[in-house]
Formats: sequence, C-alpha cells, structure tokens
Amino acid sequence: MNIVFEFIKYQLIAKGRHGIHSPFVYKLVDEILNQKIPNSVKLQQNALFRNLKKSKTKINFQEFGAGSKKMDRQRIVSDVFRQSATRGKYAKLIYLLSKNFEHKEILELGTSLGVGTLHLHWGNPSAKITTLEACPNTFAFARKNLQSQCYPNGPINIENTLFKEFIETSKTNYDLIFIDGHHNGTALLEYMEALDKNSNEQTIFIVDDIRWSKDMLMAWNQLIQNEKYQLSIDFFKMGILMKRPTQMKEHFTLKL
Repeated sequence: MNIVFEFIKYQLIAKGRHGIHSPFVYKLVDEILNQKIPNSVKLQQNALFRNLKKSKTKINFQEFGAGSKKMDRQRIVSDVFRQSATRGKYAKLIYLLSKNFEHKEILELGTSLGVGTLHLHWGNPSAKITTLEACPNTFAFARKNLQSQCYPNGPINIENTLFKEFIETSKTNYDLIFIDGHHNGTALLEYMEALDKNSNEQTIFIVDDIRWSKDMLMAWNQLIQNEKYQLSIDFFKMGILMKRPTQMKEHFTLKL
C-alpha cells in the first residue's frame, strides 16, 4: 500500500470543525480535541518518553499478529518506542477520549510498552483498565514499566493472554475499547464481532493503524459500512467507531 498516496487522499478530504452537522462530533472536535494536556500529565509523559528513548533493554518478541515491518524478533526498547509506540497527537487523542467520557471499564488489546495504557490511565485515573499482551517477554517488560509509573496504585490489570481467548471468556461490558495489536484485517473484523457482547450503545472503539496494510484498510472500510456502527471517524492513523443508534449513520474524515 502506498502510504504517501493514502495521506494525500486523506488531506484532500479531511475536515476541521466547519461543515460538521453532528452535534456529538462537533463538540468532540470543537471542545474536547482542543483541550491541552495539563502540565502534571506532561511531566509524567516526558519522564516516560525519556526513559523509553534511552532504554537499551532487549526484548525477544514472539509474534502473534502481523508483526513489525522494520524490526527483528530481538528488539531494543528504544527502537520499539521510536517505531511503534503511541505518541504525539494520537497519544493526546486517546488521553482526551479517556478523560472526557465517564468510562468505568476500559479494554486495550495490545499493551506493547504500556504507552497507550498509561495515556488511558492518565486521562481517567479512576477507570478500571484491562490491557492484554500475548508476548510473554513484552508482557514482563510492560508490567515492570507500568509498576514504575502507577501500578499497583492505579487500577490497571495487565494479562499475558491471546486476545481471542480473553474475549471468549470475558463477560465485562466496556465503555472504551482500544485495539492496538495484531494488525491483521481479518483478525480485526473477528475481534470487533466477538467484542459486540462486551460493548454497549455508547462504547467508543478506537482502532489503531487502520492504514498499516491494504487488508487493514479494507477491514476498516468494511467496518464503517457496517450498519451496526452509526458513527465512524477517520483520523488517518486511528479510527473511531460507535454504535449510537439514536443518530443517523454518518462517517467523518477529520483533521487531528
């Protein structure tokens, strides 16, 4: 897939707040996404990023999904952070989504280094977060990293398990679900279908790396056409899906 071509297409059609007729989406863009991350959180964020950038710890990865496009099985943490961690405006996006909605239960598929997990926690410290990591070595590093930042003081439960196995047995209803692992279009569709029982009408699904590959983009396009999801938003790298049965079906391509 030509990512440069995809970005040009996105830039040509992406909107700001003007021309948005959905009150929910207008508020999201006009009020929520314009908020700033407070200095107290920025200090934690900067400390986390600084530690990961300089970490020479090696992790022997066991791949259960599409894997990395650029890195070997044995990877240095600083390289993983640089290549795949949720940072910049997308870290801010998940922080603000976590902060501005009354989430009690959050599920993350794909802990990796724990960067996304911490932004979800910083946004809503009282929410119970369950994060899943299939690779046992990555799980061990992430658990230690989360412990150094906020866990066990914060309500974060990290589990070393396959996504499919966890979803099959989970009976929890989640208010926010962040899918940041596997990176395979067929698997994404299967997870979304399986998670239907774990979601409600207002659950926010955040799907990362929707343009990771051609099959991921095809899966994303299938999801936005699915009548089950009345609201979908394309932020280029990440996408948002919600059921919201009370509103007419709408899709937005928005600048972040």
